[in-house]
Amino acid sequence: MQEWEMDPRIRRYVMQSGFYDVYRVRHTSLDWPLITSLVERWRLETHTFHLPIGEMTVTLQDVAMILGLRIHGPPITGTCDIDWSLLCSEFLGVVLPLSQIRGSAIST
Repeated sequence: MQEWEMDPRIRRYVMQSGFYDVYRVRHTSLDWPLITSLVERWRLETHTFHLPIGEMTVTLQDVAMILGLRIHGPPITGTCDIDWSLLCSEFLGVVLPLSQIRGSAIST
């Protein structure tokens, strides 16, 4: 898998934020039987895996340790000036009334 070409103007900021290693993640081989067994043990109601030894959940700290992400300090945020109704139309093929769109969420 080829590396996605990052614009040189933002590379410095991605490196400063600690996300450069995530950008460089290429291909991960998957253990399909393991994933299948985990899916079968996932409980949506509690957001946990039910294993013979007890319940388990994946935390932000777990993901940070696996991927080497920094999770301490202020969050990285930015402005979001997306036209959500246009985006829904483009991706879902449905034009939703504005009353069904609240921020970035769709109410049913």
